Amino acid sequence: MTPPRSLRQRLRSDLAPCHDQLDRFFSDIDLATWSGLSLFLRAHRAAFAAIRPAPGGRTGQPLLDTMIAAIDADLRHLQAPPPPLMPALTLTHAGAQDYVLLGSRLGSQVLRRRWQGATDPLLQGAEAYLSLPPLTDRWRAYCEAAGARPAEGTEADAELAQACLLFELFLAAGHAARRDIATSPSQRTA
Repeated sequence: MTPPRSLRQRLRSDLAPCHDQLDRFFSDIDLATWSGLSLFLRAHRAAFAAIRPAPGGRTGQPLLDTMIAAIDADLRHLQAPPPPLMPALTLTHAGAQDYVLLGSRLGSQVLRRRWQGATDPLLQGAEAYLSLPPLTDRWRAYCEAAGARPAEGTEADAELAQACLLFELFLAAGHAARRDIATSPSQRTA
């Protein structure tokens, strides 16, 4: 008899389509260009600012504040336009934000390598956000806890639904930032 599926397994499998869509969107962005790095940072800033985190968990307002401050420093350095405004997303399940935000910190390490290929000194100086630590220990602790929780039930369903809403928020912020960059009259071309 196979053991029942864990919440972690369910999140990974059930969220794969929306996670893949988000990954494809951000993978197509060239972080070694001003427009690409600006779009990436503005989208993340817009999404982070919209999140009203649930209490508890391994992430929350202090982590969001740290990431927002780092992005703000990079956007000022790049002299990029302000990020788009997104409607607030109030979360009630800390596990959903832990799954998405801690996972994004790991994903940022992959994107960091692409950004490091930039030859423009202006882009190289926008290093605050992509230099934040990946929070690997928190991610492992989250995965261990989610691996011990059941995949089924109202709590698991709610956590899955809110994680999906977070992925959708980031994708919507990406599209909004792309529209803004495309229409910006003072777009840097380097």
